[in-house]
Amino acid sequence: MSGISMPSRARIAIGGILHETHTFMEDETTLADFAAQSLHFGEDLLSSMRRSRSGIGGMIEGAIEYNWQLLPTLHAAAMPAGTVTKDAYRALRNELSNRLAQHMPLDGLLLALHGAMVAEGELDVEADMVAQARAIVGIAVPIVVLLDMHGNISPRLVELADVLLAYDTNPHIDAYARGYDAAELMARLLRRELQPTAAYARPAMLLPAQSTGTEAAPFSSVHTRAAEMKTEDDVICIAVMAGFAYADTPSTGPSIIVTTNNQPALAATYAEELSAILFEQRNTALPRFLSPSEAVLLAKRQERGPVILVDSADNIGGGTTGDGADALAAMLAANVREGTIVLADPEAVAICWAAGKTAEVSLNVGGKADDWHGAPVTVTGTVRALSDGVFECELPDNHFASFYGNTVNMGRCVWLRAEGVNILLTERKTPPLDLAQLRHIGIMPETQSMIVVKSAVAYRAAYMPIASSTIEMDTPGLCSANLSRFPYQHVKRPIFPLD
Repeated sequence: MSGISMPSRARIAIGGILHETHTFMEDETTLADFAAQSLHFGEDLLSSMRRSRSGIGGMIEGAIEYNWQLLPTLHAAAMPAGTVTKDAYRALRNELSNRLAQHMPLDGLLLALHGAMVAEGELDVEADMVAQARAIVGIAVPIVVLLDMHGNISPRLVELADVLLAYDTNPHIDAYARGYDAAELMARLLRRELQPTAAYARPAMLLPAQSTGTEAAPFSSVHTRAAEMKTEDDVICIAVMAGFAYADTPSTGPSIIVTTNNQPALAATYAEELSAILFEQRNTALPRFLSPSEAVLLAKRQERGPVILVDSADNIGGGTTGDGADALAAMLAANVREGTIVLADPEAVAICWAAGKTAEVSLNVGGKADDWHGAPVTVTGTVRALSDGVFECELPDNHFASFYGNTVNMGRCVWLRAEGVNILLTERKTPPLDLAQLRHIGIMPETQSMIVVKSAVAYRAAYMPIASSTIEMDTPGLCSANLSRFPYQHVKRPIFPLD
């Protein structure tokens, strides 16, 4: 960035509030849930998130290279779960607003948001937050927002921000790079090189999480065409949003946001073209699955492992409980040798910790959090290891780091060996996004015959390099690919595949 002409020590505020909200879950998300995962204020934001591979980490790195006076507000992120309580949302929004007001005057604002956050009484949280920020900083101060590509974006948010950009990958391995891009765009806005004109298009469709991978249909061809468009000088950025089907709002579903440099007609044309490409491939977004017992028997017939059994209906990254045990029951019934599953079950963890390492225990595991994810399974096994559940991610650009940083805390953990199956019990539900999750307690993922992952797409970055094959399972759960199971009230109709 040498040779750049920039206003002396531009004053740039930075902050982030991220939550992917599953509105069909009964349990609410509280301020304590943010505190348990990532909640940093003021200078602590910079020290905690600077070296992370998160989106805000990329923003911070870019700001430092531009020698801006970086003014931190807060960074808050919680594991995907139910609707955020009114008190929690107001506390976070007010904290952001108050700190922005204290930092005035500003030259710019960088925000890392999710796009699919829903709070009690507020279905369009991101637009509400940016509206509050805009009222404080004024119309002349540029606001650049980085989004998760699973955001449900409203036209109001597009109007409020100067530039919206999003992750281009799922699994999300480019959050840091996109955060760095956000800082570069801010620099161009400060130099008055850009006059952003954005267009928004939305196909009338919903996509289950299982169909939002960016290397396969329906998104691969959309991103291929978007990459061609981005080579044009007048195109600033393109956000291809998959949406999050389990947040019931008027904006739920995929959308396209094309931002050009003072070329509104071009932005509109390109947004509609990409939206049409996505809609034309809607039938590729209807996945097919095997029952857990069928999947396990098929995996046993494979010559080598590990075979990845995908329990996408219990997709923790989509807000589910992470305690569905149907796949465990199938592995035990089939007498599997070296199968592995991770279950969030604090009650079972407490029993095993009380028994101690090497103890033999009989107990019910899984199926306790709600009525969506099947029944508990009774197991008898040996406590092989106990841990505090803290591990460092192995992957340099990890999906975890997109929101929480490189260190993950699953709460107390237990490695319970039941017959030939390894069960990792955790106090906190934790997505399967890094092999260190298993390795930290002594389970070697490469030596397993099969591994159950409670994820739709995000597991692929960590597990595909070691996988012999993958099998999708049809299990009960809050992230079922069968969207007709959910009682939508706010989604705009008609919409594919519901109608």
